[in-house]
Amino acid sequence: MVAVLVEIDLRGVEPDAALTELREQIIPAFKSLPGFESGTWLSGDGGGKSLSLTLWDTEAHAQAMIHQFGLGSNHLMSASIVRAEVHEVAATA
Repeated sequence: MVAVLVEIDLRGVEPDAALTELREQIIPAFKSLPGFESGTWLSGDGGGKSLSLTLWDTEAHAQAMIHQFGLGSNHLMSASIVRAEVHEVAATA
């Protein structure tokens, strides 16, 4: 299993609009991607930074997601992806 940690810059995005986009567009888009297993999206930290952690069955599927939703502007939302890291999952509880 592979995890992708993404940092999102939400400065300038209205919080309610961001949650609506997340629930109505982003999560359904992720669920439809090959190899998606689960995801956790964290609300902003007050300074405009948000994080997500998604789990994928293979590194190839994780990398494909990064290419689709990669660094730069997110086409589904008025936000910018500033960091995306792929890590092998060592353990879960």
